[in-house]
Amino acid sequence: MFRSLQSSFYVPILTLFLVFSSCSKEENNSIPPEIETDNVARATAKKLYEDYYVASRTLSSDPEWNGDKDACNAGSIHENIKAKIFQRMHYFRLAVGLNNTISENPDQSAKAQEAALMMSSNGTLDHFPPSNWSCYTEDGSEAAGRSNLAMWKNAEAVDLYISEPGEANGPVGHRRWLLWPRLNSMGVGNTNISNVLWVVGNSGSAPSDAPEFISWPPADYVPSHLVAPRWSFSLKGADFSQTSVSMVNESGNTISIDMEALNTVYGDSTIVWVPQGIGTNVTEDTAYAVKLTNVEIDGELEDFEYTVILFDPNT
Repeated sequence: MFRSLQSSFYVPILTLFLVFSSCSKEENNSIPPEIETDNVARATAKKLYEDYYVASRTLSSDPEWNGDKDACNAGSIHENIKAKIFQRMHYFRLAVGLNNTISENPDQSAKAQEAALMMSSNGTLDHFPPSNWSCYTEDGSEAAGRSNLAMWKNAEAVDLYISEPGEANGPVGHRRWLLWPRLNSMGVGNTNISNVLWVVGNSGSAPSDAPEFISWPPADYVPSHLVAPRWSFSLKGADFSQTSVSMVNESGNTISIDMEALNTVYGDSTIVWVPQGIGTNVTEDTAYAVKLTNVEIDGELEDFEYTVILFDPNT
């Protein structure tokens, strides 16, 4: 079980297959990134942040959960809170280039609400809760096994899933489910201290305008405070077993990188790394060039390069 100072949540799959791990300081022949003087892309990223992320923040005036864990009453999510949860998730999906709308599955939400009550009532998280748990139900247990789970609430729980803190979350499984191009619906459960997002099994067709790959942080401008220590790159069908990742900053200096173990269980194939010395509270726009070499796709080796620009959306 993973715990952090503020929350705890599980990777929503029973078995993890760890097949690769390394630490590396790769040679990088990438050209140092430059920040364009045309700030249209920056303005677009800032507006997206304001319209979706800021607008979905929890306010003191927002409705509270109407359930009662002592009475095993799961209650319900106020529509305003539910809308903000979806809005926050759509922020992150739009930021990586996914423009399709994720709909709610009401039946899954009803079960996810029972799962959220179970997590709240027992003060811990479990994808396979025992039947002797307080407020246990079969429906809640089913949802627990198919969902992202967090001891956090409202839209801010989505941030936790994306950031993936903690030693156990090297594969960034929660992030991969939420940013999976084929995700098309979701069930939502939420109490005053817990959150459940039913994501497993809700696949459909990827949007026709989906980007070639999904990365977090994404290419181009991203608010610096939303950049977590773990960076990831996802591509359906890719084999990353021969892949090297390298980064350089604007001065052309190579960024030291620690690689996480490869894991093919969640969503699309993904490679994860932790760049060292990346400031996430910038006062000036800061760019990094990312390069992946020897990504195997359909038996062919390909390279990918993109630039991530960290910025302060309040300026």
